[in-house]
Amino acid sequence: MKKRVLFEGADHTNMLPCFRRLVIETGIRKQENLIFAGCEGPCYSMATFFSFAIRDLNLSLYFAADAKLEQIRRLEYVKGVGMVATEREKPVKSKVLVLMSGLVHVPFENTLSLVREVLGEEGIIIGETVVPGLFEEKEWHTRIPFRYIFEFSMRNPTVYKMEE
Repeated sequence: MKKRVLFEGADHTNMLPCFRRLVIETGIRKQENLIFAGCEGPCYSMATFFSFAIRDLNLSLYFAADAKLEQIRRLEYVKGVGMVATEREKPVKSKVLVLMSGLVHVPFENTLSLVREVLGEEGIIIGETVVPGLFEEKEWHTRIPFRYIFEFSMRNPTVYKMEE
């Protein structure tokens, strides 16, 4: 697979707009499910950060800690606080699955199992990382059908479309 730049921003002020534009690019519609999967702590923080930028799209948002099905929690907006994980939810089919870079530190089988269980037939996988080329370095792109990769940093947050 090759990466083709879809769009990029100049600096950190473009992180949220780039992520929002990417989510809209997937074609996800109101009430469809988007799951962030990542490690607890840093990935959860980033999931709440990025979900804040899309809270008005009326999506059903979730976070799966360590890519475990039994750890899926709904993300909801709480006025005065922001996005927070609330009750646990039963696994759901998802239109968009965001695999966060912290997952490279949990058993890979967790991620593969989550992909098999929650991704709908026409589901889209986004790889999200602060480390450029991480998914290629770990060779995840050979086992996971990423549609997009979002590499963000303080400079040049970039969205790539994956092509064969």
